[in-house]
Amino acid sequence: MPTLKELINEAQVLVPTITCKELSENIAEFYIIDVREGSEIRESEMIQGATNIPRGLLELKVQPDPGGLAADTPILVYCGGGSRASLAGKTLKDIGFTNVQNLEGGFRGWKEFSG
Repeated sequence: MPTLKELINEAQVLVPTITCKELSENIAEFYIIDVREGSEIRESEMIQGATNIPRGLLELKVQPDPGGLAADTPILVYCGGGSRASLAGKTLKDIGFTNVQNLEGGFRGWKEFSG
């Protein structure tokens, strides 16, 4: 059975990252998913335009669908620091999404970048 660290490493290989600068220049192109829990968001905020779908609910809330999100929709996932988002990105790829990226540094990185 793989360890959590091994699972995260595998996910990081499969899900490319995007820098905060790259996101800021192309933010309108992405469907942005904040995979943090509600309690974490209440203590801070979210990236403008993001939808909160906790990692544990992704399979229930997001599916490639001809009437909804297309399988090739550019999706950006983020969490507090990046590890959960890597796992969430792998989940999204496993259920059929093909254009998924993880925000490098997560929400903490975004806050440092955007001041």
